[in-house]
Amino acid sequence: MLLWVPLLVIDELILQASYPVFEGDSLVLRCLEKERKKLTEVTFYKNQMALTSFKKYSDFSIPKATLNDSGQYHCSAKKSSIWSWLASKMETRTVTIQVQELFSVPILRSTTLQPSEGTPVTLSCETQLRPEKADTQLHFSFFRDGRIILSGQKRTPKLQFTKVWQEDSGSYLCEAKTVTSGIWKRSHPVRIEVRRVPVSGIHLETQPPGGQVTEGKTLLLLCSVARGTGDITFSWHKEGPEAILKKKTQRSLVAEFKILAMRESEAGKYYCAADNTNSPLRSRPVSISVKIPVSPPLLTFSVPETQMFVGKVVELQCDCQRGSAPILYRFYHEGKVMKNSSAPFGGAASFNLSLTEQHAGNYFCEADNGIAMQSSKVLTLSVRVPVSRPLLTIRKATGRDMVELRCEAKTGTTPILYRFFHQDIILGSGWACLGEAAFLNLSLTAEDYGIYSCDADNGIGPQLSEGVKLPVTGKQRGLLAGGVSLGLLGFLGLIGVALLLYFRTQRRSGQSFALVYSRNPAIPGSQERAEVELEPTYVNDPGQQSRTHNTAFADLGLTVNPVIRDVVYAEVWRSQQKEEDADDLTSMLPTQDFSVVYSKVKAEQPLEERVRMTEATDGTQKDNIGSYENVQLHS
Repeated sequence: MLLWVPLLVIDELILQASYPVFEGDSLVLRCLEKERKKLTEVTFYKNQMALTSFKKYSDFSIPKATLNDSGQYHCSAKKSSIWSWLASKMETRTVTIQVQELFSVPILRSTTLQPSEGTPVTLSCETQLRPEKADTQLHFSFFRDGRIILSGQKRTPKLQFTKVWQEDSGSYLCEAKTVTSGIWKRSHPVRIEVRRVPVSGIHLETQPPGGQVTEGKTLLLLCSVARGTGDITFSWHKEGPEAILKKKTQRSLVAEFKILAMRESEAGKYYCAADNTNSPLRSRPVSISVKIPVSPPLLTFSVPETQMFVGKVVELQCDCQRGSAPILYRFYHEGKVMKNSSAPFGGAASFNLSLTEQHAGNYFCEADNGIAMQSSKVLTLSVRVPVSRPLLTIRKATGRDMVELRCEAKTGTTPILYRFFHQDIILGSGWACLGEAAFLNLSLTAEDYGIYSCDADNGIGPQLSEGVKLPVTGKQRGLLAGGVSLGLLGFLGLIGVALLLYFRTQRRSGQSFALVYSRNPAIPGSQERAEVELEPTYVNDPGQQSRTHNTAFADLGLTVNPVIRDVVYAEVWRSQQKEEDADDLTSMLPTQDFSVVYSKVKAEQPLEERVRMTEATDGTQKDNIGSYENVQLHS
């Protein structure tokens, strides 16, 4: 509310002013004549200095008074008349006008003038409004080093810092300003110095804990400090080359560094460092070990497949090329665990197995070191069973003077090779499967009596049967007895010597010879011949195959060959001759029925055996190595 107060009323000219006047209010001065007559040439003065003049009556106003508008005011004027030039000039007495302060000059206060980094600080801008202007609205602003840090749209006189840092140090002041009149006042500056706290209590920890990380996984290194303010520079190092693995600066007490996909070569000792005052602080080193998952193991057998037979000791070994120790190995047979073995320092594990038939089947092994488990490839183990002792049986076969030799082993891995012997001379051989027997048919002569045997072999070791004696029949005895005459034996001896000398000559000349009578002899008047044939018949031709008597061999695609291929048996024919056939070979013999001629030719020995025998005898028996014959004639 503006009041007009006559400051001077006893004089003819008076000065009126509004009262009271506060900062921001409008200050109005009015110069009046006592009788309210019009005035001319009105002039207003402040501190004896003219402010402004008017030709006619007028008021003087100051729209927004300030404290600087306070002072000594007066005015002068003349009365308005026809003879204005005759009018005298009038002046008022001096009046003191005091513009009152709207609010006091603000004072900036801080909770602390030397805060530590990272601590909170509150700034307050304190001022006081006059009671008459208590409803005046004020806005506050804060400045640091002349730059505003908070605009004047805040009605609260406080500024709060949750954390101050070293760069927050500086000279602070605040400003209070009215919303309407624009009156503002600033506080005196206040210096605030933020102190930095050096880093301390540095520590390095790892994830996963304990410093053990699996190859290919992520290693997290956490570097922390217990105290320290401001921007802290963290760095990570590995002992050895002084190279910084990672470096970062942040306003935090904890920083992390990740190593993705760890490798075995990255194992070692790691440490970190922290610094905020150019004095780095180093942590204790932490040992990092890289655990390697096991690679797929390799299962091996110590014995080749061809030598795996019952009773053989086989070592099963499971080996991983890579993998951190300790490693637990498991051996499986047909899907069931048969052995556990540990390798505390890495490497392979093995165990021995004495083979039985039940050990045949599929095998594999597993390796496990707690990080990963791997399985080997499946291996098949075939256990070969040695043949049992074969049984030889001899029975009469269909046909005149024919016998069948049967040899069979009850157990043994197939195929099985059977060989037939007469007095240690190989008669023939052939292959058979388990459950099958080998057969040999023989056409008997008087000399075929004696001990027969057979053996069976499947590559592990041969087994020989017991000998079976083939007795001489009554007919054979008669033939034999009829041929034992002293004269005939003498004559036959001469012929044998002659033939022996002849064949030795043929052998030394490089020829091969066997005594074979023609199947169709052109002998006049001869009777029907009786055939005595050794079966099978072999010739001195390694390329020629022998005949088989069991169709199972042909079905299996197996060739029945004798073990000693170069045995030569002669086919001998018995015929009844007449005395008049003097031109025939039989004319050389006594006049009687020609019964049997049987010839055996020694087998030609292999080159290696001949050389070995030659070296053993120093060549003393060189002439004895070759083909020879025994010729026996019976009548």
